Amino acid sequence: MKNVKKLTALLLAGIMSVSMLAGCGGEKEKTQAGSIAAGTEGAASAEAGLTYNGQDVSEPVELVMYYIGDKTEDEDLVLAEINKILKEKINATLVLKNMSFSDYSTKYALTIAGGENFDLIYTSTWAYYQSEANKGAFAEVTEQVLNDYMPLHKENQAEASWGQAKIGGKVYFVPCNMANVSANAILIRGDLREKYGLDRLETEEDLEEYYTAVSNDPDSQVTYAYDASQNNDTSKAILLQAKNDWGRMEGALVNYVSYQYTDDFSADDLFWMYGTEEYLEYAKLMKKWADSGFWSKSAIANSTDVKEAFLNGTSASYTQNLGSVGAVASEIEESHPEWKPEVYDLFPSAHRFYAAYTGDGVAVLANSQNQARAFMALDLMKFDPDLYYLIRHGIKGVHYDVTDDGMWKPGPDMSKNNYGNGFSWGFKNSMYDMTREGTFKDQYEIGEVWKAKAIEGPTTAFSFDDSNVKNELANLQSVYTQYAPLLDLGLVDDVEKTLADFNKQAEAAGLQKILDEAKAQVAAFLENSK
Repeated sequence: MKNVKKLTALLLAGIMSVSMLAGCGGEKEKTQAGSIAAGTEGAASAEAGLTYNGQDVSEPVELVMYYIGDKTEDEDLVLAEINKILKEKINATLVLKNMSFSDYSTKYALTIAGGENFDLIYTSTWAYYQSEANKGAFAEVTEQVLNDYMPLHKENQAEASWGQAKIGGKVYFVPCNMANVSANAILIRGDLREKYGLDRLETEEDLEEYYTAVSNDPDSQVTYAYDASQNNDTSKAILLQAKNDWGRMEGALVNYVSYQYTDDFSADDLFWMYGTEEYLEYAKLMKKWADSGFWSKSAIANSTDVKEAFLNGTSASYTQNLGSVGAVASEIEESHPEWKPEVYDLFPSAHRFYAAYTGDGVAVLANSQNQARAFMALDLMKFDPDLYYLIRHGIKGVHYDVTDDGMWKPGPDMSKNNYGNGFSWGFKNSMYDMTREGTFKDQYEIGEVWKAKAIEGPTTAFSFDDSNVKNELANLQSVYTQYAPLLDLGLVDDVEKTLADFNKQAEAAGLQKILDEAKAQVAAFLENSK
């Protein structure tokens, strides 16, 4: 009897030990804040409950994520399907919150600092990654995190993306797994080009000839050769930056600083673009075009978007990134095939750069109570095909469909959950992304050329920390807003005098301090990247 009692006691002790270990595993994941445990979480209960990559997920958790963008009409419908899969695979449900484009710049840092309990947030080189990581806002993505919680990322994520995401040798967010070529192209009306007896465009001079013919046509149904609206930024990317093979900085420096691309690029190559002879030449050309009536003298006050102007027939051209002009060309082929849309790259010899993987991504909050499960959710939402297509497209048969040859096409309710909406940005993954049916021929051909020649630019992964020059940047932005749009549109009486005034005011605003800070940070970035 004594032996039976002793055996029973031992068995009960063993059962209690296993139960305690299982409970500790769930509680440990639930309460961890600044660091991830040593990889043994839930090991004792792995066989008894639900696991992911050997980690116990038997304790249900709710994960809250913020993204930048507007909520789609069918977001809740799509989220319900996402949560079915997350619940099944890692016993988690996702709650989405958003910051609109109009107010994210003021709400982002405040939301993180405000003490709200949430787990995940969209971030990128343009959306406060460096500044918030430097504050300690984000959990580090270590090799152990990948081993324990993100096996799909460990196997499939582009290696270059982790290098691009490093700050001080450490990674604090999970970048997307897609690096597209980022460059602008121009869309014109092929029917008008043919009407005027012009050849297909190859050069800037050809574009000017086309604009001249449109502007001088007394029977033209379009209002302007280019119905510019408020600024000329998208054309400037072609007619100044691509023309001169300039690389462009991103983030807070995007409107101000460029560099001439070379294989031996250094921080000293950065320059203020409005102080160059190239910009002066560009501004003079824009004045010539404005004086020729290529766009309205009141373009600075025109609130009609240039895309809408092309679609409604008041503009004979549209400039934007290749994907955007290609999408408009496809739309025109459906609504006005007689316009014969054509897309051009006027500077095919220019270098083409991959956008950084760090242009989109998601971070886990350092004070999240569910870090391990949050990393697991990221692992699945990017690399589980069913989840990926729900996130990027929506519900198959409702928001999108797939053709027999593997392309996607809009579903009957795509307008209620558009492809590539803000929530989906952080999960972009070229492994699964599909080409849209009916992709415009010129867009596809130009895109293939760009992909074949594309390189990773020397500052692709650089993120500027503006904390030391916030006041100067605010002052410079005020000066920029006063002068740059008018110069870019050629809507000034004297280009040289106006540009001289612009540069004088920029210097007074603190331009040199900004440029010095940019060069110092780029030099440190290049050194750390070796």
